[in-house]
Amino acid sequence: MKSAVSLTSTSDLQAIIDVMPLPVFIKNTDHRIVLLNEAACEFFGHSREVMLGFSDFDLFPEEEVEVFHAADNRVFESGVLSENEEQVTDAKGRPRTVITRKRRVELDDAAYLVATITDVTAYREAEAHSHYLAFHDALTGLPNRALLNERIDQALLRSGRTGERCALLYIDLDRFKEVNDTYGHQAGDALIQAFAERLTTIVRASDTVSRLGGDEFAVLLIDRGEDADVDLVCHRILEAGAEPFDIEGGRVFLSASVGVADAIDDLNSTEFQRRADVALYQAKREGRACYRRFTSVLDERIRHDRQIESDLRESLATESGLEVHYQPLFHTAGEKLAGMEALVRWRHPEFGLLQPEEFISIAEETGLIVPLGEWVLKQACTMMARWPDLVLAVNFSPVQMREDSLVDRILGILKQTGFEPSNLELELTESAVLDTDQIVREQLRRLRAEGIKIVLDDFGTGYSSLTHLQKLDVDKVKIDKSFVHDIVTNGESEAIVHAVTYLARVLGIPVTAEGVETKIQHDLLGIIGCSEMQGYFYSHPLSAEDTQRFLDDKSKWTRIA
Repeated sequence: MKSAVSLTSTSDLQAIIDVMPLPVFIKNTDHRIVLLNEAACEFFGHSREVMLGFSDFDLFPEEEVEVFHAADNRVFESGVLSENEEQVTDAKGRPRTVITRKRRVELDDAAYLVATITDVTAYREAEAHSHYLAFHDALTGLPNRALLNERIDQALLRSGRTGERCALLYIDLDRFKEVNDTYGHQAGDALIQAFAERLTTIVRASDTVSRLGGDEFAVLLIDRGEDADVDLVCHRILEAGAEPFDIEGGRVFLSASVGVADAIDDLNSTEFQRRADVALYQAKREGRACYRRFTSVLDERIRHDRQIESDLRESLATESGLEVHYQPLFHTAGEKLAGMEALVRWRHPEFGLLQPEEFISIAEETGLIVPLGEWVLKQACTMMARWPDLVLAVNFSPVQMREDSLVDRILGILKQTGFEPSNLELELTESAVLDTDQIVREQLRRLRAEGIKIVLDDFGTGYSSLTHLQKLDVDKVKIDKSFVHDIVTNGESEAIVHAVTYLARVLGIPVTAEGVETKIQHDLLGIIGCSEMQGYFYSHPLSAEDTQRFLDDKSKWTRIA
């Protein structure tokens, strides 16, 4: 440990400090300044003549002086170098953060204190700002994921120790991408800021509202005694999302989806957030604009769906397990075979033979429907190219219709397999055919221009308006099997089939009835005027091998009703 330094005169000290760029001052044991350099004068805002003889009381508030004197006295007593970060008030009354280095020196048998000042205010402010940015969202000022993680850890520790209940809400703005696409990213940012402000007014100061990124938010509710408290917050969030947003360029209407996880088990942060994410996923699957709570049953269902997604990716990559079955369509007049509808099946290694309803929705959600649809089309065209007198009906998803290169890929498959475009019927749901998206409308126009027919599938289950038939560019209408199933016993179903068939006949559009299972249904649909029929009454869907045998035997192309 170094002791105090001995110098011969004050002029020696003055000569030393005058060449130093940092503020330097020297005090006696009465805490009065006896020497200082020009940099110190600039820092304190006074001339050398004024400063000499000043005490700390002439420069700083009294509460600061008490702290400084105590530190100085320790240096005088020990003679040991002291370095401290301190808060001082400068000549303009501004708080400054400084690092002072102080040391006792002996001169003419008298003790003095030499002090240097390093102003680190700008550095500390930049450091604090960097720390703030590391834990807050730049757009909204809300805590970001990193800070949320810290607070979740703290909340879970308290919950485990005291039994305090907490809940985590994951929130997603529905259709937010449309705002960016329509009004631009600046308007989208303004909407995010507005929604963030609404969220902060809903919860208490002790809760945490966080922006996770994009249009995703999270709310950590702590010390919530009853489920009803959380339910109330969820309802208010849904209301906040449904209120219109006034942005530059217009008024926007959106909705919010919410997933809720309760800290009722011995959870870690990762599992807590996973559960909230699973619940949010379910809320969006069930139509959005709602909230759903995590349950073990829901978790099992989601895990199953994700296994289906993973296994389907593998099947598509290896082209294994997937099959195309075919169901005949018959002309009502003469009971002649009109064509075959391609229906995908999946022979899963664990779950057995899966029907489309067990995996198609997952394929649509994940985008796998695009490669799956192309695979089905290629397999079916390859199979049916041998029978140029028959049409091939293939189901297409709205997701596929939004693919920019869809038409070119379809035409490429037809050329590769030698299948005639005029024999191909693409079955689309009402939502796809009625889509106002310009890309979809142009796809439909190009497909029909190539001779490919567009079939309105499952009519009556979507927009359910007969007036749409007059506005749609379709070549055939397929009545949903739910109406066919009830046609004999339900007068309303029979009336709907009558109305659809009559209007379609006036417009020159053929009508197919699907799901025909009994002779009574068959006969009644024939009387009503359906031009084609399909269902178990004629045939179950056939495997590729059985389809080939069926088509090779032309005696089966005519059915004796």
